[in-house]
Amino acid sequence: MAKYKVLKTFKDIHTNEVYVPNQEIEMKVTRAKEVEQNLDGSFLSRVEENEDEK
Repeated sequence: MAKYKVLKTFKDIHTNEVYVPNQEIEMKVTRAKEVEQNLDGSFLSRVEENEDEK
């Protein structure tokens, strides 16, 4: 799983959860790619994790 920062409000069609801007979420990379394809790709930004955080 990877961390993503939400850039725009959207509703996940699989979980029915509403995500709001500046929220950090975890999802599989494959699911994030689906979101990017179904929306216009400007709704999520991947957050790079520091080695200290792992």
